[in-house]
Amino acid sequence: MLFSIDSFAQIKTPQTPQFENQQPQTPTQNALGATSNDIMEQTYRNAEKQMGAYMNRPYLTPEQNQKAAQQFQMQQLQNQSGYGNPTAQNNFNQMTPKAKMEKEMVEILKESEHSNSITNEKDYYNSDYFKNDLSGYIKAKQVIQEMLNGKLTLSIKDAFYFSEAAFGDLHLTYQEYNNTIKANIDFIKQWLKENGYNLNNPEALHYGIQKFMSDTLYITVDSKKQGHIPYYYDYIDILSGKDRKNYFVTKTIATGSGQCHTFPITYLILAEALGIEANLAYNPQHSFIRYKNDQGAVINYETTVDKFLPNSFYIETLPVMAEAQRNSLYVTELNKKQVVASVLFDLAVNFIKEHWLHDKSFVIDCINSAEPFFPRQGFINTANNYLHKRLYADDFNSKIQERGIKDLKEMEKYPDVLQAYKNYYGYMESVSKLGIQDFPEAEYLQLLKYYDQKGKIQTAQKINAKSKKSLFIN
Repeated sequence: MLFSIDSFAQIKTPQTPQFENQQPQTPTQNALGATSNDIMEQTYRNAEKQMGAYMNRPYLTPEQNQKAAQQFQMQQLQNQSGYGNPTAQNNFNQMTPKAKMEKEMVEILKESEHSNSITNEKDYYNSDYFKNDLSGYIKAKQVIQEMLNGKLTLSIKDAFYFSEAAFGDLHLTYQEYNNTIKANIDFIKQWLKENGYNLNNPEALHYGIQKFMSDTLYITVDSKKQGHIPYYYDYIDILSGKDRKNYFVTKTIATGSGQCHTFPITYLILAEALGIEANLAYNPQHSFIRYKNDQGAVINYETTVDKFLPNSFYIETLPVMAEAQRNSLYVTELNKKQVVASVLFDLAVNFIKEHWLHDKSFVIDCINSAEPFFPRQGFINTANNYLHKRLYADDFNSKIQERGIKDLKEMEKYPDVLQAYKNYYGYMESVSKLGIQDFPEAEYLQLLKYYDQKGKIQTAQKINAKSKKSLFIN
């Protein structure tokens, strides 16, 4: 098999500057005045290197020898290629970041090889089906681009709808989508009025959205009681691996079910319709809402569990995230134009999920149109990372196929192939160095459950979350 972890291991890793480990010397490490135990210890260590096993020290207690033996075994494990130090912080994951990265590289290369094989075999890109569908994607891209350059009104609501409509088979028509959002806004305003809140107070409007999404509320319409049940978490296919529509905002607005991508976007759409400011923030594969309260303090609101959480919660979910925040990648809010620009990344992912890369021009145009709105923050969006990884992988794979390379060790004979490999490897490595790590939604939910006092997440597991339904009740 051409693409495998073993074949990757045979390739020289592109060199980056290395620095020797310079350990501070302790008195016993200093050759001057070394004790007899120090000299004996060095003798034991030299012998252990030859034997590959720990040797008991006569000057240590049985308990000390046992502990030292365990430390020796752990050090041996750490020295093995592809293994790291398993700790609670990394969920006892023994793969080093490098090994994990190379494993992902292999998986994406296999995806590229498989997808290209299918599209080429069926002459897919010359089919009428593809040509007709491509026009829908191009139209959606143009609408969003015109929003960004000022030719059309900036609209989070419309940007997401047209992006998802290009993929097709939505739960709602555009008219149904608009009608549902209007009904939601009318309900929120009426509930706030009946409960004595000022509709000119932005914080009151935020509170109305939060209550609307998280609690069962009632209002009076024409002397009759009308209710609305809360949105609920959809546990099935959280990352939309089986059905891309599980990632769509239209699905959440139609069914009332969603996850950490669609809930915050639904919040933004409602805030946009109410005329108040709300921003989106990322934390790897998770997103949440940020806005300023009446006192000017920035609030983090978790739509998944209806809670206000401090920045420390997001930083501490994964230690490496502190580095990502220092690079202004996470726990930093996006403004409205950036949210709309990010939809172009989603649109390109939709295209790849349905049609693979084609000639790459559509995907590259989406990236080039969106990235200027994220200066020095191109890595902030996981969809953008998804796109770059596949573009670099496909370029490398294509050059391998063109040269007829059967063994990856042969690529050093071809400068263009070697450069494509370096580009791919370099991008993956740069993502890792910035402090970016995937944090699976399932693990994130385990953390959020601590804050979920209402048990909303748990109870939602028993609900059919895929069917179109109204959340309004009598």
